[in-house]
Amino acid sequence: MSKKPTAMLGIMPEFPGVMRAGVVQSTLVAEATTAPKTERRWRTFADVVAFTLGTNVWVSIVILPAIFVGSLHGTWRILAAALPLGVLLLGLARRSEGILLGLFPAALLVPIAVTPAMASSHVYGPIRFGLVAIGVVAYLFGVSFFTSFHEPPQPRSIRGLSSASVGPAERWQRRERVYWMLTGMSLVIPTVLIAWVNFDDAIEEYLGEMYPGRIALMTTVLTVGAIVLWLAIYHYAFLGVLRPHRTGDRDLVVGLAQTRADAKTGKPRTRFYFAVAIALGAMATLIMLRHVKG
Repeated sequence: MSKKPTAMLGIMPEFPGVMRAGVVQSTLVAEATTAPKTERRWRTFADVVAFTLGTNVWVSIVILPAIFVGSLHGTWRILAAALPLGVLLLGLARRSEGILLGLFPAALLVPIAVTPAMASSHVYGPIRFGLVAIGVVAYLFGVSFFTSFHEPPQPRSIRGLSSASVGPAERWQRRERVYWMLTGMSLVIPTVLIAWVNFDDAIEEYLGEMYPGRIALMTTVLTVGAIVLWLAIYHYAFLGVLRPHRTGDRDLVVGLAQTRADAKTGKPRTRFYFAVAIALGAMATLIMLRHVKG
């Protein structure tokens, strides 16, 4: 005899297909509800890390030197000192890596440009310079990692692969060693370059002879020049090594295709004219300073 649902017995009829569909639907709803919560947790954590490390960098590079040299007076100087914090908050509000990693470090140079004595060697001793460098590196690494890292969703099923027990291939191990070497050089080279400009006695004596009374200003100019030089080296040498290995990046592939097209036409790009203009302006400034000194 077949089992039929009857209303007389007050028993709920069984519909296996409907029950399974309901279970699957509830599971999908639970997963969809869990994913936004995980994403919000990671975003909040990334914001807290970026704000904490960024505030530490702002206080170390701007506020403490400004208090030491007594430059926190006047409306413009106070606004210049507060500008990096505003840029940091803007980057956190927009969750923009460009603002946090590019515009915020650039904004830190604005109060130093207003008061060059903040970057003089008697403000930054070697020990304090090392601590500030560690803070800057921690901020760059923290923002780069936590703003781009997201916890992957839990897999519905797991299946072992035979190649998983073998380990990565030799070529990937070589690449990893190269990446770690580039990372180490990215930390050592700018730190040594900036420390050499600020703490070398020969450079300080030379600036004292050439620009008496303006040693702090010229040291700041050399520091900015060292930073620009390092950015150029990093862009063309370090990223130039990594670009051929990122063929899966769609934006990068489009950029490389545009570069090849520009190379075929033989016409310089806009950045070339911009760099030439900056170089001519810097030469004209040095000539004027030498003329004023004479």
